[in-house]
Amino acid sequence: MIPIVFDNCRGWLHEGPSSRGVVICGAHGFEDLCARSSLRLLAEEISSRGVPVLRFDWRGTADSEGDGEAPHRVATWLGNIGEATRKLVEETGVTEIALVGLRLGALLALEAARDILPTRLALLAPPASGKALGREIEVMSRIFQGKPGAAEDAGFDGVSSAGFRISRATLDDLALVGSRRFSGAQSGEVLLLSQHEGSPLADKLTATGATVKAEVFEGYAEMMCDPTASLPPVKAIRRIADFVSEGAVARAVAPARARACGESALSTPTWREDAARFGAEDRLVGIFCEPAAGARDKKAVVFLNSGGVYHIGWARMFVDMARDLAVSGVASLRMDLSGVGDSPSPTGPDRAPLYDSSLRADVEAAIDWLEARGLVDVSLFGACSGAYQAFHAAIEDKRVKKIALVNTVCFVYGPVYAMQINAWRRTKAADTGMKLASAEASAEGAPQGARALLFQLAKKLAKAGLAQATDATFAIRRRLPGLNAVERWFEQLAMRGAEVLLIYCENDPGLAELERHIGARSRTPNPLPGVRTAMIADADHELTPRSARKELGAALDAFVTKARSA
Repeated sequence: MIPIVFDNCRGWLHEGPSSRGVVICGAHGFEDLCARSSLRLLAEEISSRGVPVLRFDWRGTADSEGDGEAPHRVATWLGNIGEATRKLVEETGVTEIALVGLRLGALLALEAARDILPTRLALLAPPASGKALGREIEVMSRIFQGKPGAAEDAGFDGVSSAGFRISRATLDDLALVGSRRFSGAQSGEVLLLSQHEGSPLADKLTATGATVKAEVFEGYAEMMCDPTASLPPVKAIRRIADFVSEGAVARAVAPARARACGESALSTPTWREDAARFGAEDRLVGIFCEPAAGARDKKAVVFLNSGGVYHIGWARMFVDMARDLAVSGVASLRMDLSGVGDSPSPTGPDRAPLYDSSLRADVEAAIDWLEARGLVDVSLFGACSGAYQAFHAAIEDKRVKKIALVNTVCFVYGPVYAMQINAWRRTKAADTGMKLASAEASAEGAPQGARALLFQLAKKLAKAGLAQATDATFAIRRRLPGLNAVERWFEQLAMRGAEVLLIYCENDPGLAELERHIGARSRTPNPLPGVRTAMIADADHELTPRSARKELGAALDAFVTKARSA
């Protein structure tokens, strides 16, 4: 997997000796968060069959440069596909192209096929048209409208879904995509995987004379339900890889050319970013961001995954925070732990690990990588499960100077937490499906079904029972000397001079978790030596509102850049 930069986009090249190459066009926003690991697995599967693959981030999204909510992005994104194709040809010498697109990427790949004329075209869960996609984005946004801070999007001329904004001008341009006959689909065979039996788009393409194989996308709901609950669609991945590699001709290939230092870097006047590979066999992947003039004071922050959200963070907030830190002279590494995003799991495809103790070795490898570059004043940043990993990595690795923990819901992982997480993951696909149906029904004025209401009630009762069990367990431990490991760990960090910043959103479940361990002191600004707390109002657990993310970024900047407390 080789880092690639083109057209101000970040990409990854998976090599192979075939004369056919594949360009993967990904999804957008929340759907991109859910599908990132699966598309990396797809690229690896295709590459293992000898076919080179280039996957990339759209301009203004993920690790690419630019602002995702800028107007008229459709023309830019179509240009990205063309430039990705040219880059793949330049790097590998392939003589024919296959395009694979998921959701938004499927729609744009179909449009770009008019100029590229691909030999194979795989459309994964494509919307029937650009106008249909716009409606689906509106429906998805309704699911998140009940979250705190949603009202701040009222002044934005467009749609916000899970904190990802897309402008009205871009939606209007999307509505034009698919409004005419698709002429590029006739250049080769088309595989169309849809969520359900029967596809209006398949019928439309067949009517134009295209050769279309329409099939059901096995495992789609489990992949797209949530980034943390997502399960890779293994059967579909193999089917797609079979399709795009069928008939590909192998050829003699010269060894991969040596790439000059910095060739895969993106830069602006304020920051510079390059890919990082580290850990055993360079298996771990991250993006290293530094000030354009170089880091000051040898400071660096390591951003750890929140659940299964890959290294850009929810609503791309890690990217924004890293680039803002660079303005303050601080470098950062936003990394993927094993099994998340671009970092493969040594045990094979599965749901992203969250609280596994083996992940602390990944954090240690990241610190080693930074230290080798002279960045020895290292801080760790984590939210939710990332906060748990940051906390325990800091306890074990004395090189860590500061840790910022956001909405920590677990300090001591055990069977009660495992039960709750497993139950949540098993039901998430069905829950998301019901929410989508409910949002669509509310848009049409239809009442919510009784099954959905009962499902929500059952979830609340289960959570309440688990919370009571957890409260009872830690109430005993807090009162008996020697059993409160959490307080003891905080004391160990303070004794060696490490500082801890605990950040919570108002009414977050993590506040109750902190109180379980240290009692009423949790409600004070300085509950323990070396520990400070800060609160963010009008925000959900993920910090979806833009104002909350900006406040979080400012708090992290101040914590990392200020002089160490006396």
